[in-house]
Amino acid sequence: MSDYGETAAFGASAGGIFFGARWLLNWLTGRADKRQQQLDDQNLALDMGWKEYRHNIETRLKSVERQNRALRLSFEHVAGALIRKDPENPALAIADRIMAQAFPDDFTTTVARLDQAGDDVGFR
Repeated sequence: MSDYGETAAFGASAGGIFFGARWLLNWLTGRADKRQQQLDDQNLALDMGWKEYRHNIETRLKSVERQNRALRLSFEHVAGALIRKDPENPALAIADRIMAQAFPDDFTTTVARLDQAGDDVGFR
């Protein structure tokens, strides 16, 4: 009968070990799953934050581009009128240097002024 007792004790011990191992494995994977969920939540929050930030930057950029275009057109109209009235005005040279520094690769303002000056002198 001692064989049955040893077998029962072995079976109970093995069952307890398997139950404990299963519990430990579930606890560890549960912690990993919880950590992964926290990371996923943080990534989602970061993605939403970056999307909002990018939207704000794009909106501000469009507004600045619109203002810049309006200021340049306004300047070209005023400079054109001043060229016709007083082509030797020193404010035109100052404004031209400022525009050349602000827009080094854009020659449309200079070309427009030269065209207007040429029209005023009679080259066309």
